[in-house]
Amino acid sequence: MGAVRRVCWAAVVALALPGCTSGRAEPGEREGARDDRVVRRAVEDVFLLSGELAAVRSTAIVTPRGPGRLQIRWMAEDGAEVTEGDRLVDFDASNLIQRIEERRLALEQAVIAREGAERNAAAEAEKKRVAVEKAQVEADKAEVDAVIPREMRPAAEWRKFQATFHEKQAALEKARLEQEAYAATSRAAIEAARATEQKARRELAENERSLGSMSLLAPRSGIFLVGPYYQWGPEGPRKLQPGDQVWPSYPIGKIPDPGEMEVQAILPESDHGRVAPGMKTRSILDTYPDRVFEGEVTEVGSVASEGGRGWVATRPGFPVRVSLETTDPLMRPGLSVRVEVVRGQWDDALVVPRGAVRFDEDGPVVRRDTGADPVPVTLTACTPVECVVAEGLEEGDRVSGF
Repeated sequence: MGAVRRVCWAAVVALALPGCTSGRAEPGEREGARDDRVVRRAVEDVFLLSGELAAVRSTAIVTPRGPGRLQIRWMAEDGAEVTEGDRLVDFDASNLIQRIEERRLALEQAVIAREGAERNAAAEAEKKRVAVEKAQVEADKAEVDAVIPREMRPAAEWRKFQATFHEKQAALEKARLEQEAYAATSRAAIEAARATEQKARRELAENERSLGSMSLLAPRSGIFLVGPYYQWGPEGPRKLQPGDQVWPSYPIGKIPDPGEMEVQAILPESDHGRVAPGMKTRSILDTYPDRVFEGEVTEVGSVASEGGRGWVATRPGFPVRVSLETTDPLMRPGLSVRVEVVRGQWDDALVVPRGAVRFDEDGPVVRRDTGADPVPVTLTACTPVECVVAEGLEEGDRVSGF
């Protein structure tokens, strides 16, 4: 039957690649002669995608939380091999150091304010206590004069002592109320001063911790991949570099896990629907063209990307994920990959060149090279260069184009 004929095609044109043919002469045919015979052989419909290797799992490297916007002072090169504990990124800490000094000054002021509030409260509470005791003494003295029976004093004097007693009782009650009210207000003022002090302490401690995180270390050994910068220049997206400013929790980069790799590819918008999950694939690394890795399409995005973070998002089209049956130690994230997606496969197919098929209103027809009228045929499927015939032709028939 001959070797399997793989028809490889991309978004715009059919590509003739090693092992992928579109009408190449079989052994025994005249070189350069057009093959317009109906033959039987195995055929594959292969769609080409370009992509790159990516790790299924990665350890993210992000900026520390809390210190505000940071400027990158130094960072390891993209693709550098690092070991656990190696320095990956250094941030400019000058603004943070200034902020720490401001927090220390604010804490000192908060401590002084709290201590002053406590001293003032203690002094004023002592005054209130003395005032209550004095009012109590005055009330007790007035009570001594007021308890003498009315019959033993002149009426005017008795009434005077009674009025004085009630006056002193009222003054005592007022002093007690003022003492209780001040105790409540002073407690609130002291609590507010303490809360301000605690807040200043937390902010200072947080900034001091952030100062210790101005250098990011590798959490594990592997290859450090620098993340993209969120501000694109006129030349398009680029990687982060020293001098860039980033926000807290910004993804600086990642260290992929090389234990399991996949392929991230892009399907052009004009070809959406021609690749679907479940289709078998063959992935060929551009750096190792003699190695082929079997796999399967696991996901085809439903929304076309127009730019963003990551290899896929920076290229227009629909993101495609391809799983690999095996992961080889020679694989590295970022290596470019050519993916052959097997859209259809026929082990024993009757094949006619597509140029010899005309699609009329009543269906496809083929003209034999004898000059007779076109004959209708039933097609199983068509690739960009040939069609699989189910009925209407026999093996060995010769056909001519229209």
